Amino acid sequence: MPSVASAQDACPAFRWTTLGTAGGPVPTPERSEPANLLDAGGMAILVDTGDGTADALAQIGRQQGEVSTVVISHLHWDHVGGLAAVLGLRWMNTFPGEVRVYGPPGTQAVVDGIIASLRPQQRVGFGTGAAVADPAANIRVTELTGGETVDLGEGLRMRAARNSHFDQSIEEVGTVSLSLRFDMGGRSITYTGDSGPITELTALAEGSDMLLSEVIALEPLIAEILATRPDMPAQVQAAMRQHLSTHHIDAGEVGRLAAEAGVGRLVLTHFAVPPGLLSESERYLRDGVRQHYSGPLDLARDLASYDVGCD
Repeated sequence: MPSVASAQDACPAFRWTTLGTAGGPVPTPERSEPANLLDAGGMAILVDTGDGTADALAQIGRQQGEVSTVVISHLHWDHVGGLAAVLGLRWMNTFPGEVRVYGPPGTQAVVDGIIASLRPQQRVGFGTGAAVADPAANIRVTELTGGETVDLGEGLRMRAARNSHFDQSIEEVGTVSLSLRFDMGGRSITYTGDSGPITELTALAEGSDMLLSEVIALEPLIAEILATRPDMPAQVQAAMRQHLSTHHIDAGEVGRLAAEAGVGRLVLTHFAVPPGLLSESERYLRDGVRQHYSGPLDLARDLASYDVGCD
């Protein structure tokens, strides 16, 4: 029989863990902010780093020192609020090796701000008498605007595509929101990040073994908002609906995306639903997806893992 090592070499790990699955910037008691871990071969890659990322890594028995790469889909704080802890605790624990950070324009400024926040601690030291390394020494930032393909090593390629989460152009605000596709050895995972339903996203996800998609329960969420704000002017209501339906993806549109792209498995995450347990919105989400997509469907939980195996 083949050894365990040879089997692993023939089919290296390609596994996605949803560290945090909340949607939006409001903390909830049952879900952490958006964050994910991609294990690809021998690499550990964080994809978005919402608040709670470092704690979630610890809960699954992983350390910041294992992380070689961080990818940020966009710079809303619910997707980057945990980056300071990931980089800062990695530095404090003196883990060796370089960390590559990929993200949209503005990512360098975010990382520079984190490094600046570490300078006072650098001057104080850690109480051991040893020299304290420069916190910027092992961090390398690459900014992406969409359309790039990046070789991440170990046969893993990442493709970035600009999506519709922002109305403004890059010329207006200096940044973009990205969807991401990861391909390794004939296997593929696509991550929508935050986006509306656009043809560019369908093209990016085409033929993916697994699609990780954000999802919104559009009609229940709007009804909940209006119930708490019955005095909301009609103009504001229209603008709210426009925002929620074009910057995010309703369950029915997620199903259409998965079907048109021909993905092998659909995993819902980043749940933008009315307050309460996810089970209260599950029927709406499943029924919406099933209007168009009949393949395997999962509603992710924090710390859940999904493997893309080999044929």
